[in-house]
Amino acid sequence: MKIRLMNMVKIVNEKTNEVVVLDKIKKEGWEGLTFPGGKRKENESLIESAVREAKEETGLDVSNLKYCGLISRESQDFTDVGFLYETTDFSGELIRDNREGKLSWINYEDFKKMQGMSLSMDKILAIYEGKYQEIYWDLLNDKIKYF
Repeated sequence: MKIRLMNMVKIVNEKTNEVVVLDKIKKEGWEGLTFPGGKRKENESLIESAVREAKEETGLDVSNLKYCGLISRESQDFTDVGFLYETTDFSGELIRDNREGKLSWINYEDFKKMQGMSLSMDKILAIYEGKYQEIYWDLLNDKIKYF
């Protein structure tokens, strides 16, 4: 079984209560509205990978990442372990369009009500809102455990 370490960064503009949202078109199971993130590369720490992925996808330099929790999804072929981070510290200009999809600043409360979120986003938002520290999703049996 392949284990993939992944990350996601919720980038928050404190002044406007807006977050960077990616309308992802590329990855199976992750299509739709989501936060920037991706896979950890070899010889890279989890935080380094989150900072790199945020830069690659958004054009923003992020720092002072706060760890919020993790979500794991397991199937017969793989286990994805996603480490979730949040930051209000960023600089640069948001790229509006990249190979992953379109990016925009959206009011966080409006975002939570939007249609078209990626498959796991409702669970990820529960972690970001402090309801859980970890969510384990058994895709084979469609069972979810919340911790």
